[in-house]
Amino acid sequence: VNTGKGCHLDARMVADAFARLPLHQHHDGHEHAQGHQEGLLLIENVGNLVCPAAFDLGEKAKVLVFSITEGEDKPLKYPDMFQAAGLILINKCDLLPHLRFDMDKAMGFIRQVNPGAAVIQLSATTGQGFDDWMGWLEQQCTAA
Repeated sequence: VNTGKGCHLDARMVADAFARLPLHQHHDGHEHAQGHQEGLLLIENVGNLVCPAAFDLGEKAKVLVFSITEGEDKPLKYPDMFQAAGLILINKCDLLPHLRFDMDKAMGFIRQVNPGAAVIQLSATTGQGFDDWMGWLEQQCTAA
């Protein structure tokens, strides 16, 4: 989805792009074609951690990827996005031994702005946290 000069996606942009997906066929308005299986659509929003928090894309959940390389202060610097997130993925945790990142401080800041958010620590390098992430996704997909 090309946002032009915009700093975020909006629901109309997503709906227009979704309607063009090859596996997304419609008959009679917005009813799904016979035999269509519900699935999972992941949307990576563009820009910074300010604009995406303010726009509803019609999503079931907002997930924030919080990279430890950005510093533990980000929950306080961008509270709107951290407040909007139902899940916060703390990414690149395999780098913790090599960086000055205080996980306890970061968790405290996260809880300060969003006490109820689920938090999962991830590492794509080691696979840490991916079972929890896949479990969270599965739970979201099967929830009524």
